[in-house]
Amino acid sequence: MSQFVLRLKRSVFLFLAIILTVLLPPASAETFSFLGPSGGPGGNYFSDNQTGGLRVVEVRIRSGAYIDAIQFVYENKAGQRITGQMHGGNGGNLSVFALEPGEYLTRITGKHGNFIDSFQIVTSKGRSKGWGGTGGAARYTYTAPPGSSIHGLFGRCGVFLDAVGVILSTP
Repeated sequence: MSQFVLRLKRSVFLFLAIILTVLLPPASAETFSFLGPSGGPGGNYFSDNQTGGLRVVEVRIRSGAYIDAIQFVYENKAGQRITGQMHGGNGGNLSVFALEPGEYLTRITGKHGNFIDSFQIVTSKGRSKGWGGTGGAARYTYTAPPGSSIHGLFGRCGVFLDAVGVILSTP
């Protein structure tokens, strides 16, 4: 082939690559949506980050008769851990639930009255863990649809976790 044809092919290839880069969204773009919240009217608003490329690796909960506080720990693609904000007070006993590699949160459920009385997580591997007391007249359940996972939480908190909802991530 002549030099002209080779240059023309390279130019066309480069042009198409630039056009596709501009027109198509990146494959790793995540979208976020919110479900909830459920619980009582008290406390101050909170919301976990909505940064793409993070995976929940730990759930930390302080609890007794109520859910006192909750916190997620994330891991980025480079393996660095990022500790989210603790939402709630310092009471109760601290418990940590570690997710396994490739595991993600698919459902949270529990009971509430004026506060979140109980909180349970279910993972993609079918593992579950619950915290809190037996009170609360109303049940709440948030389930991630297929192709999504629970990426974070939002709601209201003070001395206790007053209300909670989930932030879903869809790749």
